[in-house]
Amino acid sequence: MKRWLYNPVLASSLKTRMRGWRTAAAVTAYLGVMLFIAYIFFKISVENGVMYYLSFSSSRSAGLRVYLMLAVLQFALILLVTPAQTAGVISSEREMQTLDLLLCTKMSPLSIIIGKLLSSLAFILLLIISSIPLFSLVFLFGGIAPEDVAMLFLFYIITAFAVGSIGIFYSALFKRTVVSTVVTYITIFFLGIVSVVLGAYMMSVHYSQVPSPTDHYIPFILYINPAVGLGDLLARQAGDPTTNVYYGILGLFFGVSRSLGSPQGWFQKLPLWIGNSAVISGIAVLLLCASAWVIRPYKRLRCKS
Repeated sequence: MKRWLYNPVLASSLKTRMRGWRTAAAVTAYLGVMLFIAYIFFKISVENGVMYYLSFSSSRSAGLRVYLMLAVLQFALILLVTPAQTAGVISSEREMQTLDLLLCTKMSPLSIIIGKLLSSLAFILLLIISSIPLFSLVFLFGGIAPEDVAMLFLFYIITAFAVGSIGIFYSALFKRTVVSTVVTYITIFFLGIVSVVLGAYMMSVHYSQVPSPTDHYIPFILYINPAVGLGDLLARQAGDPTTNVYYGILGLFFGVSRSLGSPQGWFQKLPLWIGNSAVISGIAVLLLCASAWVIRPYKRLRCKS
């Protein structure tokens, strides 16, 4: 059992990555950026008079503001860091002419892909875990429970897994690391913008066809965008999206759907962020299988009479 779970690629990558000083420097820089932006946001809030009131409602509102800012900031940093960690794991092996050596071992192409992905996600997971002390500061203000932070961090891990699979796929598809990295960032940006635009257009067309729509309609294309899932998750944690001040930015799709009645079908009855997590996880698995198929060694079958 232990031998079956052991992945040499993962073990070797973790040893070489985690022992160097660059990992500690990267974690320090990552937390430094988050802490600096959080301090600037906190200072601006104080200057605007948000923190001067001692009532429970104002303290909760301040906690929500800090929490939402940290959540969106870390989500953006994950989207920025993950492609850089995964888009060159296979193409760099090809550039160093060591990919053929890996394929000659007893490891299957899928095991190599999984090992490379997990070694990259281990660094992303380290960054996410190291940010827990920053998020714990929100508990001083109230308004956010520990289970809310746990769900947020779970969504971060799923998002990193999905984005990392895109980088792995392009790294296996292209021979140059620069090309795979650029194409990965372009794909993420394209999916993020186009899915929202097409989703909003499909919703407007759907609801414009009926004078008084009562159905619950969310285009499937919105489920491939993790930013929409994050917005739904934060809107639910902040309170009722139809009444709080974050509805216009973070709860747009959830708020519209909720105001139009009950959902149709078992999938749309799920919270939007859960459906989004399931869809992007399924796409990630397909991309990993496609990556293993791309790097598979070519074998000639000879028929012996």
